[in-house]
Amino acid sequence: MNVVIRRAEPEDFVKLSAIEVSAGELFREHGHGDIADHPPTDMPFILSCARFGTVLVAEMKGELAGFALAASFDRHAHLYEVSVSRHHQGHGVGRLLVNAVCNWATESGYNAITLSTFTDLPWNAPFYAKLGFSIVESGDFSPALRLLSGREEGSGLDMSRRCVMRKELAP
Repeated sequence: MNVVIRRAEPEDFVKLSAIEVSAGELFREHGHGDIADHPPTDMPFILSCARFGTVLVAEMKGELAGFALAASFDRHAHLYEVSVSRHHQGHGVGRLLVNAVCNWATESGYNAITLSTFTDLPWNAPFYAKLGFSIVESGDFSPALRLLSGREEGSGLDMSRRCVMRKELAP
C-alpha cells in the first residue's frame, strides 16, 4: 500500500469533515455513539492549525485517507486530532500520520508533543503508547493542559475515560 503524507492544501480542508465522520463510525461500533455523533472539527480551528502548526493529510491512490491536526501548545507541540476514514483504518495510516506529526514537531524545534485521548479504546491510548507516548498524571498538568482538560469536560466528554499523553522528542 502506497501512502503519501503531505501538508494539506486549502482545497483539502473541506474534505476533512467527511473523513472525521467516517472515522467516528468506529466509536459507534464500540458503543460510543455520542462520540460518533459529535460534530466534526470546525473550519476556523482547522485554519488555525494550518496557520500556527500543521495540517497533514494521508493520500492513497489520489484519495484522502486521513488527516492530523497539530500546533504549538504551551511551549511544546500538541496533536489535536488524527482521523482515518473507516475504509482505510487498520492499514497503518494513523501510525504514519502520528510519526509525520512528530517529525514536524522535531523539525519545528519542539522537544515534546502532547495529546488527549481515551484510555479504554485500543486505537487510542494503547495505540499511542506503542508509539512512545506516556500518560501524564493530572498533578503534572501545566495550566494550559488544565484548560484543555476543562474544555473537554465542558464539551461533555467523560473525563474518567480520558488521559493526556506526552512523548519526548529527540532534538
